[in-house]
Amino acid sequence: MRKITRPVGFVFCAVFVIQSLHIINILQNHQSDTDYFKSSPSESIFLLSWETISILLVYAISLMYNKRLIFDVNAQEEKFSKAFHAAPFIVILSKLTNGEIFEVNKNTLSIAGYEPNELMGINEINLWNNNNHRLKFISELKSKKSINEREYIFRKKSGELFTGLITANIININDEQCVISVINDITNSKKAELKLRESEATLRELNSTKDKFFSIIAHDLKSPFSGILGFSEILSHQVKEKNYQGIDKYAEIINSSSKYAMELLSNLMEWSRSQTGRMEFNPEYIDLDSIIKSTLELLKPTSEQKLISIVLNTPIKITLHADKAMIEAILRNLISNAIKFTPQKGTINITAKENEKEYLISVIDGGVGIEKSNLEKLFQIDSSYSTLGTEKEKGTGLGLILCKDFIDKHRGKIWAESELGIGSKFYFSLPKK
Repeated sequence: MRKITRPVGFVFCAVFVIQSLHIINILQNHQSDTDYFKSSPSESIFLLSWETISILLVYAISLMYNKRLIFDVNAQEEKFSKAFHAAPFIVILSKLTNGEIFEVNKNTLSIAGYEPNELMGINEINLWNNNNHRLKFISELKSKKSINEREYIFRKKSGELFTGLITANIININDEQCVISVINDITNSKKAELKLRESEATLRELNSTKDKFFSIIAHDLKSPFSGILGFSEILSHQVKEKNYQGIDKYAEIINSSSKYAMELLSNLMEWSRSQTGRMEFNPEYIDLDSIIKSTLELLKPTSEQKLISIVLNTPIKITLHADKAMIEAILRNLISNAIKFTPQKGTINITAKENEKEYLISVIDGGVGIEKSNLEKLFQIDSSYSTLGTEKEKGTGLGLILCKDFIDKHRGKIWAESELGIGSKFYFSLPKK
């Protein structure tokens, strides 16, 4: 304020000095009478000085008032400018008639990649990804005078798109209708929302998996043990009574039920370890032919019991970079299923070949086949498909789901082809790299 009031202060100082000199002059000259119509030279000088000072005083006060107004305007403008440019979103002032931009804040650079001077004097259409959306927005703004937080897609200088919430109001500046628009970049929020939805979908899938898991334990696992307990009780009673009639049949039922329960428990353990992340993925270089042969040797008693011949066709030596335990589990489940659904004296063909980018392994049986409507259910935990084998062997419904989980870990694929009464073909592929 000192710069503004200083000229007025100088004038008052001059008034004080001149009046003091005037008083001193009167006292020194001892003027006893004064002729108001005739003044001395000194009086004329004092009078002229007083008139000049009066004019200067009016000018200084007017100048002080104007400077004070300018100071207040500049202070308000500085506050507005700081708030305008510090806003963490795009703020644009444009003309309502033609959309010409005449003011834009600095954060336009960090959000949209435009320097403020690059947008001055041009139409705001550059920021909109779809001009039809802009025209519709302006039309609605003219009718409502204000629009709050509408979501649109905008375009950066680089051409990259981003999602923004725009709020706009019509204001008057110098008797001209203008638009103040605020665009808030919500791209990260939308990505977070998408991730939240994906997490929700994953959670639902996990809940479905959990329900299926409990269903298998409550129903499928209860069934074989009920048979084991029931027939073992009958068997025990007959042995005590020394009645050996039919005990071989009961023992066979107990044996098959125990095998089924063991198979189910084995698959449940492997699947639960896979789902909870306790099964580590340890790829190594393994010989596919030797793994297939060891799996066939393991299942040999079952295949020989049904007089099934298994033909292995691996024309070349295939070395996989894969998890050995998982590959063994995949082959064990696929070949076991093929034996289960192949009739007495049937044939199973196992082939392995090398393509340009992957290895393809197939297990083909000449069994009962599967309806096409049920093929999609084979690898889904929430709608798994299971049926009895040719000798009434029970399936767990979990083996193929376990196979898909393990193959997914290898970034491979698994699928099936089948016809009722002709047989089924199960394929899985593993990438070379």
